[in-house]
Amino acid sequence: MRHRKSNRSAMIDFLLISSIITLTAIIIITISITGQFKFQKTTVAATANPNVEIPSLIDITNSSFPEIQIVSETSMNSLIPYSLQYPKTPFDSVNEEIKKYIEDSKNSYITALTTKNQKNKVKTIGHLDITSEIHEYNNQYYSVIFKTLSTLNRFSYDESFKTIVFHKETGEIVQSRALLNYDVGHLDVLAKVIRAELVRHYNNSIFNDQLQNATSPLWEKFNRFALIDNAIVFYFNQGEVAVKDVGSPTVTLPISYLNPILASVFQSEEKSEVTIVTPKENKKKVALTFDDGPHPKVTMQILNTLEKYDAKATFFMLGKQVEKHTDIAKEVVSRGHEIGNHTYNHPELTKQSTSQVQWQVDHTDQIIFDVIGEYPTVFRPPYGAKNQHVDSLIDVPVIMWTIDTYDWKHRDPNKLLPAVKANLHDGAIILMHDIHQSTADGLESVLIYLQQEGYEFVTVSELLAEQN
Repeated sequence: MRHRKSNRSAMIDFLLISSIITLTAIIIITISITGQFKFQKTTVAATANPNVEIPSLIDITNSSFPEIQIVSETSMNSLIPYSLQYPKTPFDSVNEEIKKYIEDSKNSYITALTTKNQKNKVKTIGHLDITSEIHEYNNQYYSVIFKTLSTLNRFSYDESFKTIVFHKETGEIVQSRALLNYDVGHLDVLAKVIRAELVRHYNNSIFNDQLQNATSPLWEKFNRFALIDNAIVFYFNQGEVAVKDVGSPTVTLPISYLNPILASVFQSEEKSEVTIVTPKENKKKVALTFDDGPHPKVTMQILNTLEKYDAKATFFMLGKQVEKHTDIAKEVVSRGHEIGNHTYNHPELTKQSTSQVQWQVDHTDQIIFDVIGEYPTVFRPPYGAKNQHVDSLIDVPVIMWTIDTYDWKHRDPNKLLPAVKANLHDGAIILMHDIHQSTADGLESVLIYLQQEGYEFVTVSELLAEQN
């Protein structure tokens, strides 16, 4: 009897083990065939403990759009839970933008939670939830809207948004600049409309100072938008412009209403009896000019600041500097700015002979042409030193200035804006130098002020064309 029971027990054990092995094999084969589920360990270097690894489960499914998949990522660490859902597109640039947002959001959440738990004796369990929705516009663009809910205590959530709009054929990401046809006047109009709409809808819940900041006419302030059906929706995070109790404010504006300020590719074919009021054509203009470069460091910083505010400028370059920094001279032109001749090595031309003046101008013209493929069409004499004889030797417009910021003298970024304010006028030509770090440091405040005052940034040649 005992022998028979022992055999039966062994048989049962064998069958159980065989079943487990078979079931495991089926699961592994199913996963390898479908490829839908993946295990992933996320290393979070940003946490208080750099060795924290969060294993997560990845699920990839198809979306309602054939070329886009949906990735679902779930934390398998019960102490640091999160649930993330985001699209995967055919375009690397879009996917990189999505990946950066997801990783930044996840790392920020994990860092905050682990730091809080290291300080508290009682462990808290937060949660991060990111969902996304996709909208197609005019069979040309996709808008992806990310909604993020995060908490460190499970009682109150912070809600925020991120959007990405991209062309469905090229993957080119669309930001507010392209949406509004790169027109700062259009941006100013939009900012005022959105500000008024927020006040109208949320009234006493609005934080006035925060509203002014969030809707100031700067391009980066209006990149959180989506094209949905026949409207453009602008998103604001919870607590960004109003009390948290009202949630995350949004402003929805019909595209037909916005048609006058939109680039043609985004305009609606629908007609609206009421449309947005466009800025006047006779907008005030100002020409920013920079002398003595290009500089290997400062010029690039100035270029990046100008680009941030969609500002064009004229750079009066020295021939010897162009020879040293040809790549920067090319970059200036590639970003839509103008290059002028400022002589080869900055002599006082009124003290030079005729042949010396001609050599300074002609030699620098040739250097610039050899680098950018174009001869400069404007000239500025060093120190502003010119007379009738010097003028007679120059066959392009000789450009002086109407506002001297004295950046070359003060070397103080805080004195740049006051100098501009004190002498500002329509059609001003502002003298600065792209060889001083203080000028690069003080430039942004100047651009913000000029933009708020309704000035358009143009090159010297564009300003001359307006005046003629």
